[in-house]
Amino acid sequence: MKNLYYIISLFMLLTSVSLYSQDRVYAPNLTFPEDSETGLSPDVTLDWNAVTGETLTVLYELQLSNTSDFVDAVTFPKTEVTAMEMEDLFFGTLYFWRVKAYDGEEISDWSEAWSFTTATSIEMEDPSDGEMVFADPNITWDEMTGLLKYQIQIDTSYIWNSVVLETSEDILSSFIIDENNMWLVGTSGLVLHYDGILWNTVDAGTTEDLNDIYFVDASNGFIAGTGGTFLIYDGTNWTSVDPGVTDNLNGVAFLDADNGYLVGDDGLILQYASGTFTTEIAKDENGDDITKDFYDIDVIDANNYWACGKSKYIVNYDGSTWTGGVVGGKDHYAIWFNNANDGWVASKSGRVQHFDGTDWTETETDGDNLFSISFDGGIGYAVGKNGTMLVFDGGEWTLITAGTAETLNTVYLKDGNGIAGGDGGTFINKSGEGFNSPYAKVISVIPDSTNYDMNNLLFGKSFYYRMRGVHSIDTSAWSSAKSMITYPYPEPDSPSDGSDDEQLRIVFEWEEYSGVTRYYLSVSPNEDFLPAFNFPSDSNSYELNDFEFGEQYYWRVRAEHSEDISDWSDVYTFTTLNTIELVSPENNATDVNKCPKFEWVEVLGATAYELWVDTDDNFSNPNVFITEDNFNQCQSSMDEGASYFWKVRGIAGLDTSNWSPDWTFKVESVGIDDIFTQKSLEIYPNPSTGEFTLDINSVDAAIYHISISDMGGKTIYNTKFNCKQGNNQLELDLSGSVTNGAYMINVSRENTTVNKRLFIK
Repeated sequence: MKNLYYIISLFMLLTSVSLYSQDRVYAPNLTFPEDSETGLSPDVTLDWNAVTGETLTVLYELQLSNTSDFVDAVTFPKTEVTAMEMEDLFFGTLYFWRVKAYDGEEISDWSEAWSFTTATSIEMEDPSDGEMVFADPNITWDEMTGLLKYQIQIDTSYIWNSVVLETSEDILSSFIIDENNMWLVGTSGLVLHYDGILWNTVDAGTTEDLNDIYFVDASNGFIAGTGGTFLIYDGTNWTSVDPGVTDNLNGVAFLDADNGYLVGDDGLILQYASGTFTTEIAKDENGDDITKDFYDIDVIDANNYWACGKSKYIVNYDGSTWTGGVVGGKDHYAIWFNNANDGWVASKSGRVQHFDGTDWTETETDGDNLFSISFDGGIGYAVGKNGTMLVFDGGEWTLITAGTAETLNTVYLKDGNGIAGGDGGTFINKSGEGFNSPYAKVISVIPDSTNYDMNNLLFGKSFYYRMRGVHSIDTSAWSSAKSMITYPYPEPDSPSDGSDDEQLRIVFEWEEYSGVTRYYLSVSPNEDFLPAFNFPSDSNSYELNDFEFGEQYYWRVRAEHSEDISDWSDVYTFTTLNTIELVSPENNATDVNKCPKFEWVEVLGATAYELWVDTDDNFSNPNVFITEDNFNQCQSSMDEGASYFWKVRGIAGLDTSNWSPDWTFKVESVGIDDIFTQKSLEIYPNPSTGEFTLDINSVDAAIYHISISDMGGKTIYNTKFNCKQGNNQLELDLSGSVTNGAYMINVSRENTTVNKRLFIK
């Protein structure tokens, strides 16, 4: 037993020596930021795990370098903590870092070296690019810490700026001959020409959609369109030429005035040679005919044409045959060749294909479907769906703002000029680098904010903005610019456009426009607003009176703030009513009492009403009543069994409406039992809270006895009421003496009693 104990003790001793006699401390493990992480703030905190040592205090030494060999490393003072916050790191810079531990005299190896890259610029969030905004949009961005301030730069000018054209047709293709000679074509036969001053509409003699335009020089141009449309320009006029096909022609490219190609649906390739058309077929790598739609074509020389299209096909003409096949992973919409060794294709889903003279290489971008591509030297642009615009600077394709969210179908660059067009007549042109107009301004924002409220932006303008961060030793690059467009004016709401039968007193309403200090309402009886009546308003509504019956009016609204006043809104029209709508006695009624109450629908803004009552349907001897209310209670009994006719018109100042339709009724023959009936008594409101009105319609002056009892028969109220002829109102308040429930109201005249139930809630 002694030997076994000795062996166990010896093993434990040896194990203890092994565990606690290490001559070096372990290297720390790095934890944050993860290796190769990007987009970090300049005050990033570097974190590592603690290590154990023989002493109570383990110290750590951090090194930070711009190179992986740490030859230029900054060594930070030793510290007991296992994290260290950086300060004022340079933006967009790659850093390497490592840590080692000190345990008394023992020093660990350096940890594994990790890298991270600081953010190049600020990431902006809202508004979305091309979004419509009011005059006080809220700009938001992702937080970046370690800054002294943010800066927002805003301007009405950018690389590309919006130009308003007199068309709403979709622009499908464009071409620049020089800065004073540019062309656009589009749907429904649209042809526009820029002469150095204005864009003018050109009648090309067709209403077909025009898909592509190409010029070899100022006097020789060509257009391809739907249904086999082909147009030739001679320097003065466009002339239609029959190509012998009815397929849609989608692309055109010419080497000179007499030689070129057109491509279209179902694999159509059409050669043009001095007025003669010849159909050709492209073959794939298996020798099979390619019958997919071709969308675009470009030419390098007589022996080098390229076309692209549906199902990922790209084909080449080598001077004798067309051959090609599938390239990349998406459909191809546009093609451009700078030379035989530098070709580009714009494709679906933001893909771009590049040809280096031998092979095609596909690049995925952040863009949407790309419908056009063009180069000017080493700078290229591609445009597409939802305002997508990409720029190529010789290295990579970068998404930038086009200042619009409309789909762009075409872009063309030449000699520093650039034009692009799209859906609904959207058109933008290239005009410098932007942020250099007199409006340009830089706004400083406190560093702990992630949003900023713009104010007093001009109405109906495109604004471009970008951000950067600043600390004590460096300033970040400007972020990619975004655009937003301010609404041009408030939108009218009520009365709705084209409405009729409007009242003479109208509350005009329009959509609230955020960020303005005042609105102006303009109303006129003439569409040219001469004369016009203008009214300032601090809210998005304004009430006006004194309109005339049966007249048409025009109205519009605009807004202002301290730096701008908007254009007038779209003009809305409305027509006021011209006839009074009768209510009672109902037309052809036969049970009308001897002293009825005449009622009609109220006209807001009317100052009075004129009522005529006669036994003659020609109103030869009417009783005439003028009242300010939309009712009139008769004051004398009408003849029993007689028929009466009545009508009403409105009065507004010196103006009167048309007469209402004539209504007729017959006065009922009244017996002794019909002098006071259920129809003679009304209670309202019912149910009530205890406050209510008794309405007694009496055929003559008389005394009425009124009592109110609960459902057990106990009388809780009793009075008598002297009624005049016609309607009489007795207002009662029992709220302090009754509880919730049902009560019986008994109204008596001579020997006749009418009972009605009242509910208290």
